[in-house]
Amino acid sequence: MNPYSTAFTQAVHLGHLVAVHLPDSKEPVPEDVLERLPPAEREHALSLGGYRQVDWVGGRLALRQALGEMDQSPAHLLVDSHGAPVMPLGVAGSVSHKRTMAVALAARQNHGSLGVDLEDLKPARPRIAERVLLPEELERLQGLPEDRLWTSIALRFSFKEAIYKALHPFVHRYVDFQEALVEPDLDLTARVELRLRNKEGPFDIEARYLWLDGRVLTMVRITDPSAERPRLRRRRRRGPDEPSESDPQPDKGEHKG
Repeated sequence: MNPYSTAFTQAVHLGHLVAVHLPDSKEPVPEDVLERLPPAEREHALSLGGYRQVDWVGGRLALRQALGEMDQSPAHLLVDSHGAPVMPLGVAGSVSHKRTMAVALAARQNHGSLGVDLEDLKPARPRIAERVLLPEELERLQGLPEDRLWTSIALRFSFKEAIYKALHPFVHRYVDFQEALVEPDLDLTARVELRLRNKEGPFDIEARYLWLDGRVLTMVRITDPSAERPRLRRRRRRGPDEPSESDPQPDKGEHKG
């Protein structure tokens, strides 16, 4: 396992998914790795330090490879005021990283906005449940054996992180954990019910997840159903004596030479 090498690349239902190995170290990213980024991205990476630099570079390497699967090679992929990647026109993308791995998901923007999140399953942190889960979600976890309790919490927590990222292009604000109810299913999908405090939407949401070695990866796609494709103009019914658009039209009096 070489740091900054590709861990896997996969075409998934929501787009192109790429993972990159990261070193479990906050040492500066080697120069030969930085050289794989465009100048503007290298400059941004050098403004970061420690794990932030390692994570950011790994995320950009993964995102560039995911875009390469779509024959996209943008001049640079920097960040907006909320830290989200600024994507090329017509493309949606999202990045996440945890310890020794960075992941990126990319797809055509006309399919919707994207959110991806990666969470470690160890060490277990069941105490976060009260902070990140709704009462209905906490109720569903009652009675679960200890070995399943944390994975169920972590899965919902990860989905809510991915939902926040996918919602950002629509709402442009922080979305609290209490604004989404998540109910995972055994078929690696999840049902999501948004409870946005500002009543944005409605939105259509597709949510999927993968179990990796010691990790869970969640992916969300959000679309705005009101942003439909333009409808074809309905053709007006014409009268029996009215010429159709394909019929020869009478001369409107233009001068003929």
